[in-house]
Amino acid sequence: MHTLTPRLAVVTIDAARHATSYDASAYHAASAMTGAAAPGIGALVVIVVIILVMTGLARAARSLAALVSELLRVATAVTSVLLTTVIAIFLGIAFLVH
Repeated sequence: MHTLTPRLAVVTIDAARHATSYDASAYHAASAMTGAAAPGIGALVVIVVIILVMTGLARAARSLAALVSELLRVATAVTSVLLTTVIAIFLGIAFLVH
């Protein structure tokens, strides 16, 4: 830690001197390159966000499909039990009547 702080201070001072010694043409050229590169970076960010949203939607759709599948399985089991119960009651009533 004691050796890092002086080195960091020296590098910061050198960077500040270097930043103030730029001439205007280099500054304008750098800002023009940054301005031209910004739409490409923005499009890349939009594409990454779209990919992340689509991945999230795919994961949610997979979870929803699993949930619907389980609900249909439970509904089938309940329907089977109810149908068996109705048939048993019907047969019981039929035997009691005759």
